[in-house]
Amino acid sequence: MKEKISSMAIVIAGEKNGKVLLLNSEGEWVFSKGHVENGETYLETAIRELYEEAGVIVEPKDCVGQVDEFSFYFKGEDALKVIKVFGFKIKEPQNIVLNKEECFIDGQWIDADKVDSMLKHDDAKNAFKKFIEKL
Repeated sequence: MKEKISSMAIVIAGEKNGKVLLLNSEGEWVFSKGHVENGETYLETAIRELYEEAGVIVEPKDCVGQVDEFSFYFKGEDALKVIKVFGFKIKEPQNIVLNKEECFIDGQWIDADKVDSMLKHDDAKNAFKKFIEKL
């Protein structure tokens, strides 16, 4: 079985109770995530995907570190998907500019205390909890 690695970016603007970036893909709220390209570090992938998907710019200095890692079997690609999760803290929300090619239908800055209830997958919920604890 092949292994495919992706990086995810969780971004908060302000303090622990600030605004968190969520993207809506086919009716499901998610964090920005994408495949690692040749020659990229996991952190570089998270930063690139965030910009490509939402037009949000973060710098390596905004990263609070890798906050989680999880994996799951994805039948559609017959692969073990490994997700490296990075957290970013910025001063204030930025304008969201969705890339239509990325299939997102919406993007919003959501109050941190509402994020857990909007996420569908336990892995993403756990990653978000670890991120908040690290702040």
